Amino acid sequence: MKMFKILFTLYFLFFFGCTSVNQVKNIGEVSKKTLNKNKEKSPNPEALRFYLDGQLLMNQGDYSMAIIEFQQALELDPATSAIELAIAECYWKLRKPLLSKKHINNVLKTNPFEPEALEMLVDQMIFDKQYDSALDPLTKLIQKFPNRVKYLVTLAEVEKILGNSIKSIDHYLNAYKIDSTNLNFLETAGRYALESDNTVKALSIFKQLTIEDPINQNYLSIFTELISRQSKFKEGITHIENLNETNGEKAFRNAEIGKLFYRNNEKNKAKGYLERSIENLNSNLSSILTLFEIYINDNQLSEAASVADKIISNFPDDWRGYYSRAIVYLNEENYKSMILLLEPIAEGFEKIFSIQYLLGIAHNRYSDSENAILYFNKALSIEPNSKNALHSLAILYDEKSQWKNSDEIYIKLINTDDKDAQAYNNYAYSLVERNVKLDQALEMAKKAIEIEPENPSYLDTIGWIYFKLSDFKKAKKYISQSVELNDKNAIVLEHLGDVLMETDETDEAVEFYKKALFIDQDNSRLKKKVLSD
Repeated sequence: MKMFKILFTLYFLFFFGCTSVNQVKNIGEVSKKTLNKNKEKSPNPEALRFYLDGQLLMNQGDYSMAIIEFQQALELDPATSAIELAIAECYWKLRKPLLSKKHINNVLKTNPFEPEALEMLVDQMIFDKQYDSALDPLTKLIQKFPNRVKYLVTLAEVEKILGNSIKSIDHYLNAYKIDSTNLNFLETAGRYALESDNTVKALSIFKQLTIEDPINQNYLSIFTELISRQSKFKEGITHIENLNETNGEKAFRNAEIGKLFYRNNEKNKAKGYLERSIENLNSNLSSILTLFEIYINDNQLSEAASVADKIISNFPDDWRGYYSRAIVYLNEENYKSMILLLEPIAEGFEKIFSIQYLLGIAHNRYSDSENAILYFNKALSIEPNSKNALHSLAILYDEKSQWKNSDEIYIKLINTDDKDAQAYNNYAYSLVERNVKLDQALEMAKKAIEIEPENPSYLDTIGWIYFKLSDFKKAKKYISQSVELNDKNAIVLEHLGDVLMETDETDEAVEFYKKALFIDQDNSRLKKKVLSD
């Protein structure tokens, strides 16, 4: 009799790939063995002949005729479960599931733990997606054969489909206890724990995986991320150091130790481990990026550039290398090099927000507003709600007097986040510079300083609005506060000078004009104000 295959489909596909399981065996040998297994007495010779004929027809695909032969056999030998199950399989092949289940249940009435009948029942229930119903026969199979991992794995997959992740994980762990040579069981349990956000269980499993397979870098990387989520950095460091001691020191393990030290704010130790390992980390991008982050945060731009170049060389198809190198150029204020680096690869990474956004910044700093607008819009096509990109684009539109566009962006920002002080301030400043809607501008400026009362830019904005409204007393109050917080902004110094001119404090006004001109020496407007004195 042919083996029933549906029960273990997930098991074999997941762990062993697609293989052929329909090899035809010696029918007489299999049939006699099956019949003898189900009956202690010798099989009825006439029944056996009908059964063998049925098996032959079954293998030829003539299921209707096979059923007739099997029914003849069953009349002669009604107590043989193999005949009932053969009829059940034929009816299943003929797409008559109710008749198939009837014969399976006939067998189970006599022997509730008959394995082949239970397997067939599970097969059919899984095929029909009756996963809840499959639990009972699967449980019986496990009760009868507690050490057969194929039943545990099938039950685990059914529980996973039903959304019972914890049970699924436990079944895989039990399978691993039975067959500890198969790490796939343990790995699958870990993967399902990750998918269900069961961090505690996942950490325990991946810690065990790093012990069982200490050269698997992926297991160790996942362990590092999981233990970092729980801020158990010291525990993670100790575990990896023990792995080094037991299995010999490895660069990839040292790199993970370095990452944990860095996350524990021990930058010097982190740098030591990562620098010691970098030459052997050609495939460990995460660790290389951590070292880059340390260098860039410490303003070690030369070292950061070297690491970024290594990423580009080893991972030319990964955008993060180009991004990292561009960040170094940005810190060096080398905007032309940013553009020369990023523009040739921008199309290849057209779906990467950070590449498009950095190009927008580079062109903006390079005074190429048209291309800056182009790339900021490309960035926003990827992440439409990026605050940074929206603010940058609004300012550019404002500078180009494209106020319809800038106003729309400011309104969007405010509607999205009513605590966005920068949006309130910039919109208010745009209106006051246009000398329109000053009452509305004042209300927005008030909201900005309510959110950030000590922001010098916001204090200057509201003061400048009061100046435009001819309330020079309040204008002086707010702009003076702004200058006290930051006396290095030429525009704010000029604003205070303008206010003082209106309050007949001419000498003081000129002094502020001079301070502003010292900062912005090419400003012709300031020169006139100083000379007019």
